Amino acid sequence: MQGFCIAFNVASIAAIVPAVAKEFGVSSFIVGRINWAYMLPYGLVALVYGPLTRIFNNKHIAFVSLTLFSVFSFFSGCATSYAQLFVFRFMVGVFAAATTPLVLIYIADHANEKQRGRSVGLFFSATFVADLIGLFLSGIIPWRLMFFIPSVLGLAAAILTLKYFPHTLAGKGATSSRYMEALRSPVIFKAFAYTFLISILYHGVRQWLGVYFAQELGLKQFFVSITLTASSLAGIFGEAIGGNLSDRIGRVSTLRAGVFLMFVSLALLIFIRSSWLLVVLMLFWGFGWTMNHAGLATFLTDLDKRFMKEISSLNSSVRFIAGGLGVVIGGAVLQKSFIAGFAIYALCLLVMFLGTEKILSAKKVAEVS
Repeated sequence: MQGFCIAFNVASIAAIVPAVAKEFGVSSFIVGRINWAYMLPYGLVALVYGPLTRIFNNKHIAFVSLTLFSVFSFFSGCATSYAQLFVFRFMVGVFAAATTPLVLIYIADHANEKQRGRSVGLFFSATFVADLIGLFLSGIIPWRLMFFIPSVLGLAAAILTLKYFPHTLAGKGATSSRYMEALRSPVIFKAFAYTFLISILYHGVRQWLGVYFAQELGLKQFFVSITLTASSLAGIFGEAIGGNLSDRIGRVSTLRAGVFLMFVSLALLIFIRSSWLLVVLMLFWGFGWTMNHAGLATFLTDLDKRFMKEISSLNSSVRFIAGGLGVVIGGAVLQKSFIAGFAIYALCLLVMFLGTEKILSAKKVAEVS
């Protein structure tokens, strides 16, 4: 439930940007910045939560973070200006950052190597179920409710966490983090360089698709939500299947297949105008991203256990910092020309596909066959 509540409106923000922009009387490209107002602090503060489990009980970390997530989500729904919404979304990102590091640490510590992919896939599938529900609702309910709903869910998750969440992640010991030591490992450094690049590319496109469908293709808000919902629907299965494939055919093979699907779907988006074909393309786009995501997250749980607290936090941090930067860069590029921008991003994804095996080839832990 923790993952469900923090993921509920992350993707749907892209769908409600036009409605928020209309109410506050500002450009959609300006309102779109609330995406990185959430992502950048999420990425920075995530660096704290993994090492923090060496000092404080993980249950208490989760309870406090979920409670404050709920409070600032409520404030976001009450915002009376774009500036207020920006600040409140920033604070939501600060406290939402705790969940994923705690879960990945638990999986790395307790799941068998041949079953880690399934565990990772199950967790992230739940977040995409939340994404899907949020995207669907974004087309039929007022945009403010998209903040009130996760506020209620967050409060419920905080109460359930305090009562039922296990203590297994708590740990006493060295209080210092070891990020620099971890990143001196070529395997870990390359893994996060790859994570940084793929996240910039994905979010540079994904967070502006709602604007593209509404402004360039003239789709109504309901159809914008339906089209983006297809991506999240595919994500539910992409995470689960990607996790299972990571256990069966290997981590690198799985994430490489995912980035290839992303390249193909984005390249075709340049030429497609049919609403139904757009839905199909978004299915492939979402499936490819989540296969890559599950494969890469499972890859990280196989790395040096001495640095797993740092690795778990770096995973969220790098993804969200890169995602926030990706939104900014994508806005600058796509504001000039969506078609030319999509072509540039598709070419970059092709390069990533061709270079994936080389970038991650230094991995020292064995692939699971």
